[in-house]
Parts: sequence; structure tokens; C-alpha cells
Amino acid sequence: MRCFVEIKNANGRYTGAIHQGNPAIARPLPDLKLGPDDELVIKDRAYPLGALVQALITYQARDLKIAYEERGQLEIGRHLYRQIFGDLHPSTFQSEGDEGVDVRIVSGDEHIARLPWVLLAHEGLFMSASGWSVSLARASRVQDCTLPPRPKMLVVAPEPEGVAKTRAKSHLETLEYRLSLHDHHLSLGDHLRVATTWERFRQLLGEFNPHIVYYYGHGVGDRHRSRLVFATGQGQRVEKPIADFAQCLREMADPPRLVYVNCCSGDAGGFLGAGWQLGEFIPAVVTNRTVAYVDAAQAQALALWQSILLDGQPPHVAMTKIRGKLVDLDLSFSDARWLTPVMHCHYAGWTSTPPQRVAPLEHDPHWHLKLDRVPQFGTVAFQTRQMLREHRPRSLAYVWYGKGGQGIDLFHKRLKVELQDDLATRAHFFSVRPEWPMDLHDPARSFADMMCEAFDVQALQDIPRVVRAQSRGASGRQTLVYVRHQPVRSTKVLNPRDLKAYLEWWDREFAPLLQERYYALLTVSFEVQNPAKFHKAMLKMVLQDIVLSRTVFRLLDELEQVGMRDLFEFLQTHNIRLPRRRKDRILQEILEDTGGHYEQTISALRRLVNRALDAPEEKEATPEQAEEFDY
Repeated sequence: MRCFVEIKNANGRYTGAIHQGNPAIARPLPDLKLGPDDELVIKDRAYPLGALVQALITYQARDLKIAYEERGQLEIGRHLYRQIFGDLHPSTFQSEGDEGVDVRIVSGDEHIARLPWVLLAHEGLFMSASGWSVSLARASRVQDCTLPPRPKMLVVAPEPEGVAKTRAKSHLETLEYRLSLHDHHLSLGDHLRVATTWERFRQLLGEFNPHIVYYYGHGVGDRHRSRLVFATGQGQRVEKPIADFAQCLREMADPPRLVYVNCCSGDAGGFLGAGWQLGEFIPAVVTNRTVAYVDAAQAQALALWQSILLDGQPPHVAMTKIRGKLVDLDLSFSDARWLTPVMHCHYAGWTSTPPQRVAPLEHDPHWHLKLDRVPQFGTVAFQTRQMLREHRPRSLAYVWYGKGGQGIDLFHKRLKVELQDDLATRAHFFSVRPEWPMDLHDPARSFADMMCEAFDVQALQDIPRVVRAQSRGASGRQTLVYVRHQPVRSTKVLNPRDLKAYLEWWDREFAPLLQERYYALLTVSFEVQNPAKFHKAMLKMVLQDIVLSRTVFRLLDELEQVGMRDLFEFLQTHNIRLPRRRKDRILQEILEDTGGHYEQTISALRRLVNRALDAPEEKEATPEQAEEFDY
């Protein structure tokens, strides 16, 4: 059942009405105690609603600890429920076979929109964690919305200089991994595009025409404004009002159906927040009303996209499902993080066409990561499995190298994808992607700071706690911590001598942090102009006299160009479908065009394979039609 709760403010007096879509037969709510000065009692102390709203917006720890721990949340939720529904039991609003209750709070008042309606509670039960959808709306007039099959999604993920890291690259990789398992079009470069600057964002809106826009980054705001932090083409920070962001979308010929602004304080600005600025013309808007922490923001986003894009759920239902599995997302009713996302709904029915997952035996969605590199991958995969099976050593470290364009970074991705799948039943997989320090004047200090930033902790000793939290729910299984570094493309970032110092630091400082059943995999890659010279330097400066007690280190072979035999073996192994009678000529043309350049070869293959997956499979030629063998 869907019910609209319309609330108005007339000179400080709040009144309302509740109906199921027809205001003519609404039940009046003549005297609502919902104003900023109206109070409720939490632990024998009276709190004005306005102060509670301000505490949530500013996210002050002292106020949150008092007003937004379990008892405070419950008292706020019970007060909001009584004002709207009185003493009616929740079962009154849900008939047999009904999918759930869809409550839309409709108001043009900033204060009402800022109230934490997600806390609606009856007795000791939070309704939004029990199947109720609670969202905001500007009006009760709604219309149906259709999300096209294979929707195009624009991810806006700026990381300008001088701001805290959001681990955007890792988040996008995980997002692509989950989506592309079900639909190969939902891959980076295809129906999934990324903008990291303001200029690129505006460019892709016109060129790409996305159906979904997902902003993942930093936001700044208070009661008077909400702004998004973008990067310029030079990587510098620039703040853009959400009104500017909204105007860019409003100018599109076909605006998006769904916008998710996943940042801090996206809805804090009231009239200038994401919900108000976008809700007028976007059917579904999701944002955060206050501070959003990286781990929680990523977990909630991945769960939301899973429900909307892969399960075909309407956004308000998807949000309800997130509320219903807080523990699985490592959230708790003991703090305010679970109620951070807020939804603005402006649609009646929501129609979508979820993709059908292609059977992995028929088509591996991550085939493009697995071209060649068999000796290198075989070494890492075998020794990692052996480490987990024999419980020694505690950590493995690998270095590989090659020229630009030879898939240096793709090999990192391949290890993550294949090991994550291969070890799913044996070990919990936890990955971080550190960024190299700006200088190595004090190497030990720089390496420690780098790891603390990657694991989002204050001290190295806190890393085991983070690993335990990430592996919660994997009780009894081993945990593999995959530390995957950004590729090194300059000796100013890291040279072989610095690498030796880092490996010794890793063995001395990081490896001892690995508690029982915890193991580590460290990978470092170098993009070089002269592979032979780099190999010689590694032999002289690193391998000649390095001594590690807890770590086994190995230098892998150079990542070289791709040949015809590599392509044939690859297509057979991964069941890649190409026109049978023209396969040889197609592959030869690819190699002639790319010169064996690894990344260009993969791009050419991806275009061919995607067309093959979308088209009916070519029929076998009859004996009469078959060409004679040409020896």
C-alpha cells in the first residue's frame, strides 16, 4: 500500500493530511507536534526537534551519542509515528499479499524534509527495517517511470588533490565486477562510463546521455547549502553547488531516471540540497543527509545497485532491502550511519528489465583480463593456494614489469578477480590499493603512513581490527589480505633500491600484524621503457642480497606483447565466440592493427565479442557450403 502524508507549515503551525493518492478523501492531521520548537523526551531530557535535526546535520559526536544511540533513535521514531498514525498498529496498513507499505512524506517545508523519517517506529520496531519504505516527495502527483533495458550509467568519481581519499578506483572495480557478471554491457568503456573532472562530467552528459548518474565523492554542506567537490582538468579542487550539478542534468534532452549523490551532506542544504534540486525532474533521487563514511557508503551503494540494476527492484524497495540487512552491511542501530541515506521518490510505478546472468561456462564476463600471462598468473595463483593450504609463509610478494600498454594494471585486476572467485569457499578476500607516498625522505614513516591511509586507520596496530571487521561473517575461514599497489611509472615514485627498502619494511613491520588465519599477498608493478635494463637493476639492487624472514618474494617474467598463438589458446580456453569461418583473418587483422600491444588488442577483441554476444550465433556451414582445405 502507498500512502501520502502531506504536511504544511502555516506561520509555525503544522497541519497535514494522509491519503492513498486521492487528496479528496484524505484523513486530516490537524495539529502536528513537528515544529522546530516542539520537544520530546529522551532519557529524561527534553530535546527540541530543531536541535535534533541540527545534531544530525553537523554530526557532532557528543550530541549523536546522547540523542541518536538506540534509545534516542527509538524515541524519535515513536514520536514521528504517533504524530502521523496515532495508535494504529502497522498491520492496519498492510493487507495479505501486499508487498509492503510505501510512505511518502510530501512537504514544501525544509524543516519537515530534514526530520529523520526513516526512524518511524511503533513500540520497539523501526518500520523502515521491517518492510516499510519511507521517502520524501515534493508533491503527491506521480507518474510511471521506465528504466530502459541495459541502462547507461555515468559514474562521477572525482578525487582532487588535497582531499581525503575515497578509494574510488577500488569501489568502481567492485561495482563493475558485480554488474558485468550479469550484463557484459555494464562494463567500463561500454554502458558504464566514468568522469573524474567537472569538464568531463559535462562532456559525457551530452555524448553519453546516461539513464543513471552516480556521484561518488566528497560533499560539503550545512543548513544553508550543499556542494559537490569536483576536480579540474589539472586535478585541483573545485566546489560546485548542487544547483549547478542539477542544471546540467536539467538541460539534457532526456534527463536520467535515477541519480544517486553518494557524498557527505548531499541533502543538508534543504532547498539547495540534492533532493530538492533534482527531485523536480528526476523520478528517483538518493543522497545522504549527513556525514557518510567510506566503508558504509560503499557497502550501501553496492547493495542498492544490486537490487535496482540486477534484481529489477524499484529504488524505494531497494532502499528498504538495505535497511533490512544492516548487520550484513556491517552497520548497527547503535549509531546514526544506517539512517544516513535518504530517498526522494517522484514516480508511481517503476518498470525495469533486469539482465539474465550468462552462465560462466558459456561466457566468462572477465575474459578480457585473462589474455596470455599464463606463466605469471600460474605462479602467483599456485603459491597463494599453497600458502593457504599449508599455512606458510604468512605473506607473499610479487613484482612484475613491462612497457606501457602491456596490461601492467590489468594483471592486478586479474589477480583480484580470479583469486576472489577461486578462494570464495576457502578464504575471505580483502583488498586495499595503497597510493605511493609523495617522498621517501623517511622511508619507514612514509610506508607506515601509506598503509594507515589505505586501511583508514590511525596506526599500524589498528589494521588487524579493520581486517576482522571486514571478514565478519567469514568465521572459521582464512582471510587473504591483498595489498595491490598503484603501478609505478617513474623512478621519482619508486626505484629498485626503494623497493628493497619497502620489502624489508613490509617483512619487518606489516607481516607481524597478520594474526592467526590471516595471510597477505603484496603486488607491485613497474611500467618501464627498457625492460632489460630494469631486470638487470632488480637483480643487482634487490634480489642479490635481500633477506626476508616472513615473506617469500619473487620477480615475475616481463609482460610482453601478444602473438597469434596466445590469441588462439585464449579464445579456446574462455569460449569466446567469433565467426568461425573468418576467425583466422579477424585475429590476423587485429594483430596487424595493434602490433601485439596488449591493451589495444583487448579493446579490439572486446568490441568483437560484445557484438557476438548480442547477435544470434552463426550457424555451422553445411558440408556443401564448407570451403575446401587449403594446405
